[in-house]
Amino acid sequence: MMFLWRSLVCLLLAVCFVGGGNTAQAQYSNGIPVLLYHHVSDDKTELPELTVTTAEFERQMALLHGAGFSTISPSQLNAYMEEKTVSLPAKPILITFDDGYDDNYFNAFPVLKRFGFSSVIFMVGVNIDREKRLSSQQIREMSDAGIFFGSHSETHRNMTTLSAGELRHEVKTIKRKLEAITQRDTELFSYPYGYYNISAWEAVELAGYKGSVTVLPGLNKPDRDNQFLLRRIPIYNDTDFNALFLLLDQNQPKTKLLQYSPVLKKIG
Repeated sequence: MMFLWRSLVCLLLAVCFVGGGNTAQAQYSNGIPVLLYHHVSDDKTELPELTVTTAEFERQMALLHGAGFSTISPSQLNAYMEEKTVSLPAKPILITFDDGYDDNYFNAFPVLKRFGFSSVIFMVGVNIDREKRLSSQQIREMSDAGIFFGSHSETHRNMTTLSAGELRHEVKTIKRKLEAITQRDTELFSYPYGYYNISAWEAVELAGYKGSVTVLPGLNKPDRDNQFLLRRIPIYNDTDFNALFLLLDQNQPKTKLLQYSPVLKKIG
């Protein structure tokens, strides 16, 4: 009888522990949004469709901050997707940048700091320390200030066309570079151009990443999505962010978010 009673108590404690540990599952029932930016600049001569002005980026961050959104880390998102017990804010969001342009440092970084936001910047290995891209020193400074860095491959090639050896090079070389600069684990990978297949997915996972991001729009929810095919919401120069913000603030499901993601545009 005593054994049965102890077993029942342990079971009840386990249920309470699992049910109460992840606040996002209770308060953010449709999943966690991940935003995707490229350029933040007033110069629209390079990739204008992927460029958000500094003032507009600040306005967007102000809307999110004013509504109570809080940025989370890659570790928090990965734990959530693995359905592990993790402490999350009531309105979690992940902000990401692809390609590692130097305007991320000069224009986006000060705005993020002003609102207490972090982000993940996905770097291409061969572009580190190149003109108009982030330098090792800038990456180190941003990392020390709470910005996270992820891999966007070594040479930004279409991974669905590569051999097994080429895939290993693309996912491992950039990971080693970033970890040497930041002295942090590089947890996330971003598929170049959003192209992926089973071989690319397996190469990323075998290289030790905890997850990878795509350009599939929508929210990320553990019982529906895979952490190696994480969804992101691209932000373009003509995105109706006011309309998108209302859906984010109401935590609307992914089908409605599709209306505000021009997925036919080519992004990298």
